[in-house]
Amino acid sequence: MHLSNPSRRIVLATAFGLLFVGGCAGGSWFGKKDLPPEPKPGPKATSDAVLGDTIGAYTLVGAGQSLRLRGFGIVIGLGENGGGDCPSTIREYLLDYLAREFAPQDTASMRPKYSPRELIDSLDTAVVVVHGQVPAGAPSGTHFDLQVEAVGTQTRSLEGGVLVLCELKRFDVSAAGKGLVSGRSLARARGLVYTNPFTKDVPSIRQSSLRRGFVLGGGKTLEDRSVRLLLHEPSYWTARKIEHRVNERFGQHPEVATAMSKGYITLVTPEKYADKPRHFQELVSHLCLDNTPGQVERKLQQLSRSLDAAPETLRHISLIWEGLGRTVIPHIQPLYTHANPYVCFYSARTGLRLKDINALAPMARIASSDGHACRLLAVREMGECGYPQAARPLETLLNTEDSAVRIAAYESLLNYRRPSVETVQFISVLDPTQYNLKLDIVESKAPPIVYIRRSIEPRIAVFGRLTPITLPLFYNHPDDWVTLNALELDDEITVLWRSRSGRTTPEPLKTQARVVELIKALCDAPFENDDGTPRGIGLNYSQIVEVLATLCETNAIPAQLVMQTAPLPELLGPMELPERPEADVTPLLIEDWDEAGERGEYDDEELEDTTNGDARNEIEENGR
Repeated sequence: MHLSNPSRRIVLATAFGLLFVGGCAGGSWFGKKDLPPEPKPGPKATSDAVLGDTIGAYTLVGAGQSLRLRGFGIVIGLGENGGGDCPSTIREYLLDYLAREFAPQDTASMRPKYSPRELIDSLDTAVVVVHGQVPAGAPSGTHFDLQVEAVGTQTRSLEGGVLVLCELKRFDVSAAGKGLVSGRSLARARGLVYTNPFTKDVPSIRQSSLRRGFVLGGGKTLEDRSVRLLLHEPSYWTARKIEHRVNERFGQHPEVATAMSKGYITLVTPEKYADKPRHFQELVSHLCLDNTPGQVERKLQQLSRSLDAAPETLRHISLIWEGLGRTVIPHIQPLYTHANPYVCFYSARTGLRLKDINALAPMARIASSDGHACRLLAVREMGECGYPQAARPLETLLNTEDSAVRIAAYESLLNYRRPSVETVQFISVLDPTQYNLKLDIVESKAPPIVYIRRSIEPRIAVFGRLTPITLPLFYNHPDDWVTLNALELDDEITVLWRSRSGRTTPEPLKTQARVVELIKALCDAPFENDDGTPRGIGLNYSQIVEVLATLCETNAIPAQLVMQTAPLPELLGPMELPERPEADVTPLLIEDWDEAGERGEYDDEELEDTTNGDARNEIEENGR
């Protein structure tokens, strides 16, 4: 994406911020208590012949949306841009939490340098509200992005700060007073805070954007989040049969599926699908309920007669194949070279996912075919298949003219250790346990690209190790954090910068006029080399992105700037959060929220089966 004018910068600034704002979702964490009865399941998902005898024909996935979490914490390392003002309820909660969380574990432990009260009151810190969303079915340990915003009015900027470890609880749109901090801890949050780097030239949103930041991958779930399969026609026998079928396919220890009543079955994502819970839920829905050899053979014959169907139907067929397991490989291998490009792709995809090495060559052909409808999907499948042999054709794609294919090939190659992608990691000065930036240097003969990640981790990829910076050069950061200067005949760039406190102007730094070397100088720690020269200036991720975007916009860097995209419908909620003046804390930003939750629809915490306390025993008896 090229940045060429103020209007495009406004659009980019808005998009960068929006992609980190998760919509409040209807799913929740499962807990048993006396709550309302099960909701009545909706109409059957499909009457299609292809899907007619699958689990999806008997059930629908309930509470399948992301779960919104909220918490309150402290951001440190703000110089004098912070402020300790916050509502009394939040202050009392943080004093208690910090005292418990960071108290010495024994009498021999050193006394903390600052008390919780001093920490909150310092101008170097700010109290923030933290929001995040957890995907449906996410297992314990899942990382997710966070948004933070200053609570008090005194805080001027969160740029470059660090969110201290805090807890996240279920977001309640109607909570007020002590209800804002009550509830069970479902996730932990910590990490480096980044502000929107594309607002410096947009005064109308610049001030508020500095008070709002993002923590990439800073949330971590503490327990499994289950989802539910709701039966269209409640039946103990069907619920028990579905439980057996799912556990038979995905493992008995621990159990993946548990029939809780005649109306629903809970699903816990197994470890193999920890990073793709939605794929697991799709596979469950496409499992054939009757898995006897005769029925499997009849199903395969039926699917073979449906190969002239639309691409979406072929996708369903591939998931049914995958659910049946490796026994389908002899049946689909002849389809790897089918004349229909979709049949070729979906059969090869199934083969790769079922660990058939013979599917790799046809998938590589699809990935290298210009104009193939499934080309990008094929590149990603090659990255996930785990076969080292997939790396070589992926490296070839780094030299193609199609930037989307090149980026997909690079991301796939991150799963393999290959010299074509060299990763340099830079530690944060404020928190040495975390990375300020991961820089990927991608060997490529095609036109250069600077690719910016904006989810899960701070990462920049430069396609073209020797990509130069056009001289002469002059750049000054809007907040005077860094100045770059070089004459046309120079072979180095002079980097002038100021310290984090702003009270000192360190010695200038010299770096080669190449994109990779400039990024290293900007993000490396501001320590001295053996000869006394500075190693780097320690800019944070958002500041580095801002510098690169400006240099690409002015053609000082002769490269295409590409920002990572994300599907907005999955990240944004359908409505805005109404203000609640009666609350102890007025909402600090317009939040998206879950329309279903406001309508009173049930989620995992608010569902309880209609059977008595011995429901599980009754299922056992009726399911035999």
